[in-house]
Amino acid sequence: MSAQPSPQPSVTEPPGKPAQPPADATPSGPGAVAAKPARAATLFHLLLERGWDAEPAYTANQRIHAMSSEIVAAALEPVMAELRQMRETMVTKADLAERETRLIKWMFGAMLAQTAVIVGFVVGVVPLLK
Repeated sequence: MSAQPSPQPSVTEPPGKPAQPPADATPSGPGAVAAKPARAATLFHLLLERGWDAEPAYTANQRIHAMSSEIVAAALEPVMAELRQMRETMVTKADLAERETRLIKWMFGAMLAQTAVIVGFVVGVVPLLK
């Protein structure tokens, strides 16, 4: 079931806001891109349909957008704090290289100690067993 869009009233928007081209305008010139149609049923147009003047309708529309942005920003703050904490605890490539270097040093140290123990055992204990 498709809904037919309601016709837009022919009321000019307040000064300072650029006029939008008609939705059925075709692009002209090479490489031109067709303009996106205006969103139907924006708060501005709904208020105009209810009889509001253009300037208060535009102001109300802008205030609603500002308030919703503040609400979204407040809701995103805990998420952003968690992301910052995760970024701080993440291991960097430099940390990985440093850990790899320490691990290799410990491996060679352990192999050297193991070799010393084996040589000491062979030199000290094996002759006593004969």
